[in-house]
Amino acid sequence: MSELKEVLTVLLGAESEARRIVSDAKSESLGVIKNTQEIFIPDRESKMLMAREQAKSLMANALTSAQTEAKQILDLGREERERVSRRFDENADTVIAAVLAETVEKILSERK
Repeated sequence: MSELKEVLTVLLGAESEARRIVSDAKSESLGVIKNTQEIFIPDRESKMLMAREQAKSLMANALTSAQTEAKQILDLGREERERVSRRFDENADTVIAAVLAETVEKILSERK
């Protein structure tokens, strides 16, 4: 019976040791996770800050490009309007005279 008691005592001791080992492993893994987070959180925040700054820069560049393109389009439209206006001014009298002459000729030919 003493051998059985000795075996049970060894088994209970082994169970206690296993619980302690599991508990130590859990504590160690939690410590590793915490240390890893402490190391990587500032790095992640730094990367996020850099990404935000890069995004701001890209947006500023895109806005500048869009404003430049809009100004160019506006300038081209203004130039085209001025060219059309000049062509009209140059040709309006000739066209009016031709239409007037054609209308007068038509009216005169209808009276005959």
